[in-house]
Parts: sequence; structure tokens; C-alpha cells
Amino acid sequence: MKRLFALPLVLLAGLLACASPHTLPQPSSEVVQAEIRKAIDGFSEASIRGDLPGVLAKFDDQADILLIGSDKGEVYKGRAAMEVWLGSLYKSNGFGWQMDRIDISHNGDTAWAFVEGKMNVSNKVTGKLRFRAPYRFSVVFVRRSNNWVLRLFHGSAPGKE
Repeated sequence: MKRLFALPLVLLAGLLACASPHTLPQPSSEVVQAEIRKAIDGFSEASIRGDLPGVLAKFDDQADILLIGSDKGEVYKGRAAMEVWLGSLYKSNGFGWQMDRIDISHNGDTAWAFVEGKMNVSNKVTGKLRFRAPYRFSVVFVRRSNNWVLRLFHGSAPGKE
């Protein structure tokens, strides 16, 4: 009698042991792409407002996050370095993007995107456009607690069209 009762328990334990996070269904590519697009839009919206805490919240909390601007020497590793540089930029400016092209790809909990279009620099107080220039950026995201956060932002200003 003990054997009959133990057999279903052993089978159940075996099934549970075989179930791992890797066998759980992953979101579809369309879902991930929509999530990444939403994360890019959220980053842009915070940036155009010059919302430093909002922009920093879009990044992972790891020490090795990296922000690379489009000018020589603009390489900032870690939140503290990013905060100093972005704080100086956002004092009187907001930065947003007209995104004409967005390519997104992903693998598990890592995603990356290439965005090309125009960078719009505006007066933070009045919202008035100061200038618009060709701009592109590449970003790498990681999933943390069902949110996509930036690990790398690399911007560049290509030659004039």
C-alpha cells in the first residue's frame, strides 16, 4: 500500500524537477519588440522633459552601465558619472528624438535596438525647439523584474544628409 502512495509522489517530484525557467514559455517576438519600443519611448519622453531622475531610472542599477555620447570624451560608466554629465545637459535643455528607423532584436532577457532619425534639442523651460540634427543611437536592454532597463546607450551624430 505504501508503494502505491509513494509512486505518484515520485512522479510528481520528477515532473517538478524537470520544469525549469528555461522551459517556461517566452514572450513572442512581437511582444518583446513592443516592450522595447515602449522602453525607448519612455527614455525619450523623460529626456525631452530634462527629467534627470526619470532618465536615470531607465538604466539598470548595476555599476557597469555605460552611456556614450556623440562627442569625443563622452564616455560615462556608472550612475554617478552619468548623473554629473546628464545633469549639466539637462540644466536648460531637453533632448528628444524623431525616430525614423528602429531595428529591434532580442535573445532571452537581453535586447538591443538601433534608432536613426533626428535629435531635437529644446529649451527645458519654454519647450521651444533650439535645433534639430541627424542622430542615431544603439541601446542594449536587460529584463529586470519584467521591466526592460538600459545597460548601454551609444549615440552618434552622422554627417549631414
